[in-house]
Amino acid sequence: MLPIRLAFAQTNPIVGDFAGNLEQIKSAALEASRTGIDLVIFGELALCGYPLGDLSYRRDIVASSEAALTELVGFSASIPNLTLLVGFARIASHENPAQSSKAIAHNSAAVIRGGVLLGRYDKQLLPNYDVFDDWRNFVPGDQELVIDVAGARVGIKICEDIWGEQKNPFGQDVDLIAVLNGSPYTFSKEAKRREAAKEYAAGVPIAYANLCGGQDELVFDGGSFVLDAAGAEIYRAGFAEGLFEAIEGELQTLTENEKIYQVLVCGLRDYLKKTRQSKLVLGLSGGIDSALCAAIAAAAIGPENVVGVAMPSRYSSDHSVQDAIAVAANLGIEFRTIPIEPAHSAFEKMLTLSPLAEENLQARLRAVILMGISNSEGRLLLTTGNKSEVAVGYSTIYGDSAGGFAPIKDLLKTDVWRISRYVNERAGKELIPLSSIEKPPSAELRPGQLDQDSLPDYEILDGIIRILIEQNQTTTQAIAAGYPEDLVLKTDSMIRAAEWKRSQGAIGTKLSEVSFGSGRRVPITTRFEAR
Repeated sequence: MLPIRLAFAQTNPIVGDFAGNLEQIKSAALEASRTGIDLVIFGELALCGYPLGDLSYRRDIVASSEAALTELVGFSASIPNLTLLVGFARIASHENPAQSSKAIAHNSAAVIRGGVLLGRYDKQLLPNYDVFDDWRNFVPGDQELVIDVAGARVGIKICEDIWGEQKNPFGQDVDLIAVLNGSPYTFSKEAKRREAAKEYAAGVPIAYANLCGGQDELVFDGGSFVLDAAGAEIYRAGFAEGLFEAIEGELQTLTENEKIYQVLVCGLRDYLKKTRQSKLVLGLSGGIDSALCAAIAAAAIGPENVVGVAMPSRYSSDHSVQDAIAVAANLGIEFRTIPIEPAHSAFEKMLTLSPLAEENLQARLRAVILMGISNSEGRLLLTTGNKSEVAVGYSTIYGDSAGGFAPIKDLLKTDVWRISRYVNERAGKELIPLSSIEKPPSAELRPGQLDQDSLPDYEILDGIIRILIEQNQTTTQAIAAGYPEDLVLKTDSMIRAAEWKRSQGAIGTKLSEVSFGSGRRVPITTRFEAR
């Protein structure tokens, strides 16, 4: 049994929106107070948004965070029996000589009750890997904090503090450890969070609070949880925003496919919401990638706000055009057809093109059309490439890679098929045409073209990508895993050659531990031998 009545407030902050974030916190606090909760735990930097990035260097930003906290402290006088544990940024109380002098702030947690700031805790372990830059942006703390809540002693920690080698510094002198987190979704993260919490707590109940919602490429997937003293999970919150009281035995779970789908929809929806955009456009080729992106778009923002455009060329098959028409009709989005033949023919008269340039021209003509619609109608253009294509550069720069957001850029092709089938299963009907799922993939830029003319079979390609990219292993290890040496070396060469393309690509929702985004930093110019 938990020693107190505890709730998690899974808020969806926007970086720098102090007024909006504060209102979310106040609303959750009022609800918790009305229901008799003793302690409500918010996520990491819930008051200012996370990750704050280099905005943490700006004194005006950090001062705004502190001012918002002061307002929250005053507000808490109206709910005197509720303790709030809230993440915020504050000016550092000391410098760390091992860090850049630019770092001026702590990543902190405030304990508030009855109009009084009872204490502050500063994050001690600052991650510096993947998408996390806390070591660059914040000054580490060096003091522990234990608070009294309704007679229970509660130790405070923030996110990375429980992932290091150091374990529970409180020993058995606390009744509960409360952890504020900004932990973005990746495929295997949920289980790793629980294992880290169990190992860290070492025989003390632990409450793990997480943010929710999308912030740029990241999606915070909620799932706040409680482990008992034996390390057993006794409560888990859902994916959504809201206040969740930790009632023993309630475990809200999602299947893997549903979780991926929800993350993809949330990533796009919140990017649009937080950048104040409300309309989308994308090309519909009749293929599986654009069909899945259209389904995500319709779910994220409503089909009435999505335009799908078919742009057939002389090489487009009739079944591809029909599949494009079908997916638009199934989803209820607006559909337009704009053939590219007139422009294609005109350019052939203007330029003498190589076969490759002629293929790329078609993709670039489509980008011009889509960007024209985007500019004229105020619609964000989605680029529909998947991770397999992005990895090996199987796209046309300033062509099909053009766009402001890439919903499936971290979803391998084999997973695109899997999630597309799930979309239909979830809907109980064929939203994505079965023919789009089952037909051999093709860019249709020349007669009879198939992806596998240029690429290994996707089952093989995706397996190699998982080893080389997502597991950061070598070509030797990929070959030892059973993949053909010629295909491994070819794939590795294509990955390296495409680095310059990826550096110019649109952001998209992160799903894997190693995505092509801010967390992967590889030089464009390299010259090393594959191993």
